Amino acid sequence: MRSLSRTILPSLFIFFSFCGDIERPPLYTLFLTPNLPNNIGVVTTDFASGGRFKVVNPELLLSYPGLTPIHSDAIARYGNDKVYILNRLNRDSIQVLDPNFGFQTISEWSMGSGTNPADIAILGPNKAYVSLYGSRILRIIHPLTGASLGQIDLGGYSEPSAIPDNLPEMSGIQIVGSSLFVVLQRLDRNDPTGYFPPGPWGSLLLEIDTVTDSIISVYTFPVPNPVGKPQILELFGETHIIFAAANRMGFLSQIDGGVVAFRLSSRTFRSGFLFSEAAAGGDILGVQVKNDQLGYASVLDASFNKTLQVFNPSTGQKLATLLFIPSSYDASLTTILLADDEILYVSNTQFSQPGVTMFDTRDNRLLTPAPISVDLQPFDLIQLKE
Repeated sequence: MRSLSRTILPSLFIFFSFCGDIERPPLYTLFLTPNLPNNIGVVTTDFASGGRFKVVNPELLLSYPGLTPIHSDAIARYGNDKVYILNRLNRDSIQVLDPNFGFQTISEWSMGSGTNPADIAILGPNKAYVSLYGSRILRIIHPLTGASLGQIDLGGYSEPSAIPDNLPEMSGIQIVGSSLFVVLQRLDRNDPTGYFPPGPWGSLLLEIDTVTDSIISVYTFPVPNPVGKPQILELFGETHIIFAAANRMGFLSQIDGGVVAFRLSSRTFRSGFLFSEAAAGGDILGVQVKNDQLGYASVLDASFNKTLQVFNPSTGQKLATLLFIPSSYDASLTTILLADDEILYVSNTQFSQPGVTMFDTRDNRLLTPAPISVDLQPFDLIQLKE
C-alpha cells in the first residue's frame, strides 16, 4: 500500500500541474495572496486594536483574504521588492512583508519608543532613510536587515516658538537622484489649544546629499503644514514634487492652504497654488496630479463634510466633485492614489461597508458602484511596484 501511494500521489500532482484543458490555480494561492503586477496594497485598521495588510486586484474588483496583522495606526511604502509597513505611534516599528510569500511578515525592527515613524525612503538594496515624527533624529538603516547605518540630527530645525519642543515634525520624504528631500512641518506642540498649529516661522523642505548624508539646502514652503506623501511627476514640461500644504486644519481649520509644487530644475516653489483651499472650499488633505490639466484632491470642509474633487493644475479651477460624504457619515477619504494604470484609487467608507473605490481618470468614470471590501477601514494605498 505504501508503494502504491508513492506512485499515485506524484502522478496526480503531474496531472493537475500539466493538464492543458483544466485550468487550476497554483496550490499556494489557496493559502497565500498572489503577487500580481497591477495589484494595489491596502493598509486597513479598526482604529483601536489593530489592522491588516490587504491586497486588491483591480481587474477582478476584489480583495484577497490575506490576514497579515499590522498596527492600528500604520502607512506603507514599497521598495526593494518588499512592502515596508510603518507602524506608527505606540508600536514605533518598521514591519517588512514579502510579496513573493503571500505578503507575510519576514522582519520587524523597532525605531525606539515614542519615535512615531512617519515615512521611509529606500535608496537601494543597502541604504534607507526613516523619518521619525516624534524624534529629532532622521534614521539611516539597512533596508534588508534593519541595522543602523547612522543618523542625522534635525533638532536644530525645530520651530522657534516661545516654548520650543525641539521636534521638527519630520514627515514625508522622497529621494530624487542623489538627493533626499525631507518635509519638516515644524508645528507647535506646546500651543495652549493642544492641536499642534503651524506658526509664523513656516515649514521647511530639507535637501540632503545621500552620498555624504549632509544637508545641502533648506527651502521654506510658501504655506506651512504639508501633509501626506510627496508626489513626483512631470508637470509643465519639467519634474516637480507636489505637496498638499493644509496650513491650519481640522479643529483649527481656516481656508489658508493649497496644493504647492516644488520645481526641481531651479530648486524653487512655483508661485501660487495648483489648487487653493479657497477654490476647494475646505482643507486639502490629499492630492494626486495626473498632468497639466488634471488633478484630484480630498477635501474636508468646516462642517466636516468630505469631498473628492477634480481640478485643473494649470488654472487652479475646480472641475467637478466625484464623491461627497456628509459629516453625518462616520467615514473619511484618508488616501487617494493615482496608479500607473490611470486608475484613481480612493480609500473611503461612503457606503455601509468600508472599501476601495476606483475611478478611470481618462473619463472620471466610477468603476466600482460599491467599494471593494477590505474587511476593515482602508487607511493607506500603495502600488506594489517601484
